Amino acid sequence: MLDDLFTYRLADCEFLTVTNAANHEKDLAWMQTQAEGFDVDVVDRAADFAMLAVQGPEARDVVTRLADGSLPSRFHCCERDVAGVPALVCGTGYTGEDGVELLVAPVAAAVVWDAVVKAGATPAGLGARDTLRLEACFHLYGNDLVEDRGPIEAGLGWCCKEQTAFIGSERVAQDRAQGTAEKLVPFVIDGPGIARHGNPVLGGGVVTSGTFSPCLEQGIGMAYVSAERAQVGTRIELDVRGTIRLATIAQKPLYRKER
Repeated sequence: MLDDLFTYRLADCEFLTVTNAANHEKDLAWMQTQAEGFDVDVVDRAADFAMLAVQGPEARDVVTRLADGSLPSRFHCCERDVAGVPALVCGTGYTGEDGVELLVAPVAAAVVWDAVVKAGATPAGLGARDTLRLEACFHLYGNDLVEDRGPIEAGLGWCCKEQTAFIGSERVAQDRAQGTAEKLVPFVIDGPGIARHGNPVLGGGVVTSGTFSPCLEQGIGMAYVSAERAQVGTRIELDVRGTIRLATIAQKPLYRKER
C-alpha cells in the first residue's frame, strides 16, 4: 500500500485527492506516472488549500451556524461559504466522531479558524487526534499501513473491489483467497503500561500503534500477529522496552459511545 487518502468528486470529470502530507510528493509522482497515456491532467494543488478538521458531537452544529447552507452527509462534499469564506466542506474525518473537514484558501484559514473557535470549538493537536483515531481503530500510514503490507492483512478487504481491476487487484484477490500469514488486530493492555510502535509481540508480530486511551483509561494499540492468533479474546505478550506487558486482542472499535 502506497498511502491511504480521500478523493472527492467535484464535477463529472474533476476530482480532488487529499494525500497524507508526508507522502505528497511520492503520491503525486506515482499518479503522474500512472496517468501517462490517458487523457487526464494531474495537477498539484497542495499550495491552494489549508484544511481544518472540525470533529466531535457538536461539530456539525458549530459549522452549520457559520455556513450559508446545509452541510454534506457523511462521505459527501459540497461548496459553501463558512464564516464568509469560500470552502469545500467534506463530510469526512479521522477521529471516530462525526464532523466535517474544511478546505479553504491558506490566506483565509485564520479567519475560519477564529470563527470556528469563537462558535464553540476547542483546538486540539495531533496527540489528541491520535488517541481518538486509535480508539476507533483507524489506521495510520507509516505505522499500521506500509508499502510491504497489503489491505487484506491490514483488515481493509471490505474497501477493495477486485472486479474493478484496480492496480494490485490480482494480489489482493490472491491474499483474500489464500489468507495472509499475519493480520492486524487491536488490543488492550491488561493492567498498567503503554505499548509503542515497534515493540515486539512475543511469539511473532509487532506493535504498529500504541497509546493511552483517555476514554478507556488503559493502554490500547494495534499490532500484526500471526493469523492463527488473531481471534478476539486471544492473550498476547508485548515486549515494552524490556518489560513484558500482557494484552488481549479486542473487538473493533475499542471505544463505543454507549459505554
